[in-house]
Amino acid sequence: MSNNKALSDEPSKEPSQSRALRGRIPLSRRNFLAGTGAFALGAASLGMLASCAPASTSGTSAQSSASESAAGAGAASSVASPYSGNAGKTMGEVLGAGWLGEEPEIADSDISNVVDAGIIVVGAGHSGTACARHAAELGADVILLESMTEDTFSALGNDIGHLNSSWQVDRIGIPTYDPIEFMNEYQMYGAGRVQPTLLSQFANRSGEALDWFIDGYTEDEKNELIPLNWPVVEGYNYKKGPFTSYVGTCQFGGSVNITEAVKRSQAKAIDAGAQLIYDQKAVRLVHNEDGTEVTGVIAQDSDGNYTQYNGNAVVLACGDIGSNAPMYNAICRENYELGEYNDCMAMSGRDGSGIAMAMRIGAKVEIATGGDMGSHAFIPLTPMEGIECLWLNKYGKRYCNEAFGGPLLSGCAGARQPGDMAYIIWDSDWETVFFNQLAGHLAPKEWDEETAATIKTYMDNAAAAGEEGDDTSGKFLYCADTLDELCDWMGMEPAVKANALAAIEKWNAAHDAGADTEFGRDPETMWPIVNGPFYGYPCSKRVGGGSLVSTSGLLVTGEQQVQGQGFEPIKGLFATGNTSGGRFPMGYNGIMNGVSIGMALTLGYTLGEYLATADDINQYCTLGANNAEVKQSENGMAGPPMGGGEGGAPAGEGGAPA
Repeated sequence: MSNNKALSDEPSKEPSQSRALRGRIPLSRRNFLAGTGAFALGAASLGMLASCAPASTSGTSAQSSASESAAGAGAASSVASPYSGNAGKTMGEVLGAGWLGEEPEIADSDISNVVDAGIIVVGAGHSGTACARHAAELGADVILLESMTEDTFSALGNDIGHLNSSWQVDRIGIPTYDPIEFMNEYQMYGAGRVQPTLLSQFANRSGEALDWFIDGYTEDEKNELIPLNWPVVEGYNYKKGPFTSYVGTCQFGGSVNITEAVKRSQAKAIDAGAQLIYDQKAVRLVHNEDGTEVTGVIAQDSDGNYTQYNGNAVVLACGDIGSNAPMYNAICRENYELGEYNDCMAMSGRDGSGIAMAMRIGAKVEIATGGDMGSHAFIPLTPMEGIECLWLNKYGKRYCNEAFGGPLLSGCAGARQPGDMAYIIWDSDWETVFFNQLAGHLAPKEWDEETAATIKTYMDNAAAAGEEGDDTSGKFLYCADTLDELCDWMGMEPAVKANALAAIEKWNAAHDAGADTEFGRDPETMWPIVNGPFYGYPCSKRVGGGSLVSTSGLLVTGEQQVQGQGFEPIKGLFATGNTSGGRFPMGYNGIMNGVSIGMALTLGYTLGEYLATADDINQYCTLGANNAEVKQSENGMAGPPMGGGEGGAPAGEGGAPA
């Protein structure tokens, strides 16, 4: 295996037969320079960034131009093309038509160096570093590539969600959680579409991964780690209807921030024998003709030099699609449509090039609506955060179970409500409401006296402001002695006010009766609205258009092997972190704070273990190939017709009776 010095010092050489046998593929620069689609145009043309570099805020005009070009292409003909069907095409050919482009072709002579290793991990963020480090600790030969330079490297986020770490249970005193209950709840959030094996690994091993991640921290550094939503108030009920509050997410808020934490893990990977090479942007996979086997990856540095890295496994840990609007729009279709076709963008997004590399050889992406951290849901973030008290639509009518699994799940109903506003109402007992929320993403994170004192300031200022309302919190909050007056001050027209007052009456009656027959909310979480002063927050509804980061990536097996045509795993190709799917198929669920980074850390950790210890990492590419064919009975119930058009079953045959 070469080192960094060898990479930079070795002169460019003509290709040799021995190199070709190691996986070198002959390529030309034709398409790489000329381009045949949005991706092939190159990063400079689109204003896109390296796959593992922070998103720029200056890419809007380039993305708008790309969108306008796509719109213009669609408008060029007023007559629709005859439908010919897409059967047999790859997902990239169908979903990526017009923006995915073709693979860049790189001349063999332009590849200045070839490096061999057992495992090539592309991306040194949360998941990639965990994968490389754990694999190296278990004896694997690993190269870790990062597109950022060493002095500009940064990691995203702050919080690592997990279950049952020693840090949580033994050090903090947080009760243990049941992994089985967690998995079933998580599948409810994901409508049964979460990859079950990945979910199992997180539920059963995320605590182990967190303890491994912070191994070696001093006592003072461990004391600086913040357990979110802890301590809970006396008598706190962890169960809210069918859902559980998972408190105790680990927040890196002390002298060791999240970037420093990842750098420490990178240093441990190097100590274990891994090689970390910065300024290496992956541009193309090395693969066979039909895209069923990957043997390496070609990367480019900031000076334009290419290096080919060959390995038994290539792990894509390149981040999400957040700064690539056409890709985001296509993969996260629900978010795109909820925003009425405003381009989706993520504040901290990557350019999706790691996912695109795999799609171009036939890989599939998340098969669901796709999603990000919140733009699939309407989340009424009050001055008390995303509390789940009474929510009313623009008509003053209650429209959902506000406490159904946290605001990222219950907020899906609001995203489909008419108009662009809503009202949130609670009474004088706001502390009970605040301290008894379901802990999770976008709900309050701190339930301490300091936070309560800050919120009390908001309440007091609103009471003093009267009908003008107060925006000390950055949001206009209203307080009135009567509900009738509160509705007037919030600007409700008479008929809307009548609906709101009726909804409050029904809310209180449901609490008293111990059953919410209208929407099924747990009556214990229906805090009565009976004692003044009363508080209200009218808010604008914002959905679609993107969020902090997108969460949909490549479709993977339980071993995190990328799936291609026939849903078969692609030999030698794996994906983890935000480059992989299977974790949040219906959008980020917020079951606990920091679950995204927690998933990235845990699944990177378990993937590194699999790649380092499995007898055959590609066993599932051939296992089962010689199974006997399934027998087809003529005595069973007839199925539906296969396909349509010419050659299909005649009308009325093979389907359900008329």
